[in-house]
Amino acid sequence: MSQPHQGDTLQLVAGELAAIGQRLSYLGSVLQTEAATRPQEVPAQPAAPQQPPAEPLPSHPTRAVAEPRRRIRPNLEPSRVLAWVGGGVTLLGVVFLLVLAVQQDWLGPAARVSGGAALAALLIAAGGWVYRKAAEQRIASIALATTGFAALFLDVVAATALYGYLPAPAGLGTGLLVAIGGLVLADRWQAQPLAIGVVLGSAICAPMITQGADALLIGFVVLLQVAAAPVQVRRGWGGLALAAGIPTVLAALVGAFWGLAFPNPVLVPAILVAAVLGVVIAAVTAGFRPAAERTAIGLLVAAPTPSFLAGPMLLERAEATATGAGMALLLAAIWAVGRYLPAFAAWLPGRFLAAVGAVAVVATGQATITALDASSWATGLLCEALLLTAAGHLLRRGGILLGAACYAVFGFFLALANEVPISALLLSDDEGTGVAGLLAGLLIAAVAVALPTAGVRIGKVASLPASLPLWASAALALLYGTASATMAACLLVSESRGAFLTGHILITLCWVVLAIALLLRGVSVRHLRIGGLVLTAVSLAKLLLFDLATLDGFARVIAFLCAGLILLTAGVGYARLLTRQAEPSAQGW
Repeated sequence: MSQPHQGDTLQLVAGELAAIGQRLSYLGSVLQTEAATRPQEVPAQPAAPQQPPAEPLPSHPTRAVAEPRRRIRPNLEPSRVLAWVGGGVTLLGVVFLLVLAVQQDWLGPAARVSGGAALAALLIAAGGWVYRKAAEQRIASIALATTGFAALFLDVVAATALYGYLPAPAGLGTGLLVAIGGLVLADRWQAQPLAIGVVLGSAICAPMITQGADALLIGFVVLLQVAAAPVQVRRGWGGLALAAGIPTVLAALVGAFWGLAFPNPVLVPAILVAAVLGVVIAAVTAGFRPAAERTAIGLLVAAPTPSFLAGPMLLERAEATATGAGMALLLAAIWAVGRYLPAFAAWLPGRFLAAVGAVAVVATGQATITALDASSWATGLLCEALLLTAAGHLLRRGGILLGAACYAVFGFFLALANEVPISALLLSDDEGTGVAGLLAGLLIAAVAVALPTAGVRIGKVASLPASLPLWASAALALLYGTASATMAACLLVSESRGAFLTGHILITLCWVVLAIALLLRGVSVRHLRIGGLVLTAVSLAKLLLFDLATLDGFARVIAFLCAGLILLTAGVGYARLLTRQAEPSAQGW
């Protein structure tokens, strides 16, 4: 080909590219204008694939016609409303028919039960026929089937509670078979409303058969939840999980109070089985369906609650403690497996494991309170706070430290009411708190030091070293713990006024020494240095405001002289440290 023809070809290609660029620029401006004028436009329904255009793009492209915005929610469309209202009215008609048959003495009881079963079967069959013949009438088929199963439940109730054809266990077993059939059909149709209706219908009708919240009712709803678990896990139906789990929790809660009026030796085991299975089903749901994590957490929190009440209310102290400890061990085992076993580390979501740990902490606290007398609650909780702090430091888990902090807070306030009341520090004629006060004060001081130190060491929260509320709370707890332990030790030796004055002298000196230790350690650690300065100010305030007014004679002289000499010595030592070591943050002061 000659050179001029090649130049012509390049010019043609350049012209086509320029034209394409202009069209793309125009399309971009049109799309920007469309997005600015209609930002929340409902996307159009997918249309049939169009044939590729045979002609070039028009100079003014046509806009896609969007589907009008729906003003009615999908669940409130007229077809859905009519179907479910029709099902409810039909069910009421079945109830009225049964009542009228009894009042008018139509036929015999056997014929009434058989007729009710036949009517329920017809409704279910009609639902199946509509589902097969008219796929667009899916809602109507589900409503018909749900109404049929509800009518069948009522027929079982009539045969058991009204006519006595079946004993209560057999009636519940028949109802469970009906529920399983409904769940199978719902799974086959992939219809969650049908499954929810079947489960709720069974749970509502069951108390009519048992005539009370006894172990038989709890066992039935537990089996119902177990039967619904495979379907809800397979399909990921959060609504079905709640519909099956909430009746179990409610039945166990009511059963715990029912046992106070009607004692039953198998009631508490039934409640415990319900709690354990609820926890296991919640864990399985969270593992297989991470999208339903919130539902699993809700079931996890609610499932053990009845057992926490039933144990102390219906059992002796030793048995109640064993049940609470067993639940705590189960939850701790699930948490440990999910955190440290490689096969399950990626299976259970992190938030679910955090919820498991929180419920385990609650279960442990409940077992502790059940096992101890009220006067020893604070000591027990503070001991557990110290143990959890050590575990959190070793395992490097911030969640464990959070549980330790909860135990520490509750233990501190309980100690204020029992072991170390503030009156023991202010009144000289108050009786000593004894060994319990000494132990509680030492535990408060130990937790106040260990908990924030472990939090800083594991470094899970970046803002922890600069958290003023945390360090202020820890400092106040440390001051109160050391003061209470010192006073309790002095009053153990003698309950005279001299022992009271000696205790306050030692408290002041102890605070001063502690402040100096923090200052010396805080040469390179800013928050410790600030804590030392604050504690020095608090010690001086106590010396001038409380000791000066309370102490008298020789005790006052000893307190002021010792405190002054200690401060002078510390000042000299602190100055020497500053000359030896350059402080990194000196410019910030």
